[in-house]
Amino acid sequence: MTFSHLTRTARDAALGFGIAGGVLLTAAIAAEDAMMDIDGDGLVTLEELQVSYPDVTEDQFLAMDIDASGALDEAELTMATDAGLLPLMEG
Repeated sequence: MTFSHLTRTARDAALGFGIAGGVLLTAAIAAEDAMMDIDGDGLVTLEELQVSYPDVTEDQFLAMDIDASGALDEAELTMATDAGLLPLMEG
């Protein structure tokens, strides 16, 4: 096995772990979204969000509501989580 082959193998393994980690994070966020979406409409309102995150203020919610629709969709929840505005739920 050459050094070049070992380097490629290590790089490919790291890339694979990165992709797997991203997939797992995406799955965790999707599962969390479903838990917060109490009425099952695919969106999370401030009231629904506050069931899981009682300390979230209206101003914080408005910062996450990129399209100003009054509800957060999966993309907005993912962006909020990625930006550190909304932590992943424990458990």
